Amino acid sequence: MRRIATPLIVLAAAVAALVLASPARACVGRTILIGYHDAPDQVMVANILAVFIDERTGTTVKLSRFRTREEAFDAIRDDRVSLYTDYSSILLSGFGGERPSGDDERDFARLKEVLNRKYNVVWLEPFGYDRYFPGKAKNGERPGQAGVMLCKEALSKFPALPKLLGKLRGVLDNETMASLLREASASDPKTVARRFLKSRKLI
Repeated sequence: MRRIATPLIVLAAAVAALVLASPARACVGRTILIGYHDAPDQVMVANILAVFIDERTGTTVKLSRFRTREEAFDAIRDDRVSLYTDYSSILLSGFGGERPSGDDERDFARLKEVLNRKYNVVWLEPFGYDRYFPGKAKNGERPGQAGVMLCKEALSKFPALPKLLGKLRGVLDNETMASLLREASASDPKTVARRFLKSRKLI
């Protein structure tokens, strides 16, 4: 009886290991916290990220609301949230202490370096939209492209997350964001986010 049981135990352990290693289950049982502050585009993007990650990985995703940009940024630098989205030029000048050059690629490189060195935060690829919503830029200010930041603790827990979020690059241009915000003004942002992601075949 023992000779039969031993191979069965080994086989069961191997199957369990394969199940746990599969991409769809790799994040199950863990939680990703997405931070956002009180701005229409922040709410919209936070819901898009939440629905996208939940549908693609099965991970538990929760939203954390902050009153200001400063509070939200403090949360990502202190590892109190996993993800936070903001504009590249605003981040570079407001938290990096550097004046944006106007060259997006150059500013992205500087921002990535500054965030990593000073705050232990990873800057991922930008979405595509680069203006304030709703309305025009404040006092003619160019905020830069919006992108996602990931805290190092979240990166260690979810190493495949940057590659997954890379699928969202370029899907949110200014026109698309304006359209989503119009929808969200009369509907639940999460519902709008889900509908948008399905229309793009992202979930």
